[in-house]
Amino acid sequence: LLLLFFLAAAVAAPVWGKLAERIGAKQTLLAAMVLSIIAFSFAMLLGTGDTVLFAVICLASGAAVGADLTLLPAIFAQRMQTVAPNASEGFALWGFVSKLTLAFAAIALLPVLEASGFVSGPDNDADALRMLTLLYAGVPCALKLVAIGLLVATPIGRD
Repeated sequence: LLLLFFLAAAVAAPVWGKLAERIGAKQTLLAAMVLSIIAFSFAMLLGTGDTVLFAVICLASGAAVGADLTLLPAIFAQRMQTVAPNASEGFALWGFVSKLTLAFAAIALLPVLEASGFVSGPDNDADALRMLTLLYAGVPCALKLVAIGLLVATPIGRD
């Protein structure tokens, strides 16, 4: 399923690029972010053994990631050109912050998951599985909503 997720991202990336040429990068990225929220919202409804439904979610969320991987760097480069034309350090900062956020997520969320009683493997009670679902799907949806708000509020050349 993880392979399916990444294949969907790779296949969708050029489609997002073409759409961005047609309607603009910002509008296209907003559409992809909404797709991501919809896909992860359905992940919160899955139960044990819903493999086919999870595969569909992997396809949709992977396709949305294709936009993140292609359009976000392009929008960032365009924005950097406007605010600081000679600031190539911005991409180094981008890389650092993306790694830092992954580390922060692990530091902040894994102890919450452990405190809920979740253990790796099949033997978890309903409360631990609910917490896993909330952290896996609910938190990313909330963060994506914040990102949508920030993107809407940020002027980006040809919006």
